[in-house]
Amino acid sequence: MLARSSITTALAAALAALALAAPASAADPASASRQALPGPDLAFRGDSQAATSRKPISRGRLQRKLKKLARRAPGSSGYYVTKIGGKSEAAIFDRNGGHTRKLASNEKLFTTITALHRLGPKGRIETKVKAGGKVAKGKLKGDIYLVGGGDPSLDGSGVSDLAEQVRKAGIRRIAGRVIGDDSVFDRRRGVPDSNWAASPYIAPLSGLVYNGSTYAGDPAKEAAKAFRGELRDAGVSVGGKVKVGRVPGKLRNRDSLAEHDSAKMATLVRATNKDSVNFYAEMLLKRLWATPKRKGTTNGGVKAVERYAKDVGSKVKARDGSGLTAGNKASPRSVARLLIAAQRDDELAKPLFKSLSIAGVDGTLGGRMGGSSAAGRCRGKTGTLTGVSNLSGYCKTKNGMVVFSLLMNGVSNLDAAHSIQDSMVVAISRLR
Repeated sequence: MLARSSITTALAAALAALALAAPASAADPASASRQALPGPDLAFRGDSQAATSRKPISRGRLQRKLKKLARRAPGSSGYYVTKIGGKSEAAIFDRNGGHTRKLASNEKLFTTITALHRLGPKGRIETKVKAGGKVAKGKLKGDIYLVGGGDPSLDGSGVSDLAEQVRKAGIRRIAGRVIGDDSVFDRRRGVPDSNWAASPYIAPLSGLVYNGSTYAGDPAKEAAKAFRGELRDAGVSVGGKVKVGRVPGKLRNRDSLAEHDSAKMATLVRATNKDSVNFYAEMLLKRLWATPKRKGTTNGGVKAVERYAKDVGSKVKARDGSGLTAGNKASPRSVARLLIAAQRDDELAKPLFKSLSIAGVDGTLGGRMGGSSAAGRCRGKTGTLTGVSNLSGYCKTKNGMVVFSLLMNGVSNLDAAHSIQDSMVVAISRLR
């Protein structure tokens, strides 16, 4: 039986560490270029009708309102809004819906839905401990290996759990070293736009990380150091030093000395999408490609995401998992088709829906659309890069579930873009 009692605390701690290390969303690297609101007419709070009215509106009136709002947006924008199910699949609103746009953090939708599909909502990522020698009279005559599985949430609680399991196995002394094995992934720390190196917008990626990889050193070595410290705290002395290495082939298929499970995949996906955590998205992308015979890589994960999108009638040009790379592109129609496919899949619908930010309530939409008819009824994934502001998701309306994808490129004023998006979503929420 694997210990899981500290999963919630561990995940919260990891997210807190990530928040201190890097911007949560695929944020605008040039945030200082944001402009002040040009006037109340473009602010959501200034659209008194949208902000205060909860009266249902007809399909025709919604179409006219969305068309009017779209005229205020940059020309390099596209929109696709449609009802899920029903007799007709005709779009409620389609303006440049088939043209590809930069996705920014809307790329996380493709990553996380693929992860839910391939790894399962109840799937977990294991971190293991292997003994590199015989144990006699409480002494391990050899090295001990901490083997990463690509868990982005491994922290002090998880490492402590592993150390306690080692002690309970009867080991009181380790003669050799503590070796961190990160070989489940390649050793590229970043994404294409960062030239594969870590950057201010993403912590270093690795098959073995600790506390969200929020430090300057080698992630696997930092995890091994933490493990050695927890072993000593648990009453297990360690004679050797810490290093990064690989479990010998003859040990790989032997029983583990200890194992620690991550939270369920549904929980990791929720952590990724709610606050748009780049690090989690990139780790999950690599995990998609990892097998006992194949390292997890960004490029491999991209292939998995593109194949899944194609299988469900969508299409994406993916470059990474988080959307930090400007080359991630898809059309509003393709994003909507992905969301529709997830909603129609009994296994994926609930965990994906719960992972999205709730308008006026939490995540990256917590401060938007509060007090409107969209608050608590619409959920979405934001996406922001220099010149890009996107919002895609679902609204529960009196006419059923509506999916929307609002991809705005060529944005020079982020607040104005948010205002237009919010007014659109509020209008969608009122459909009868």
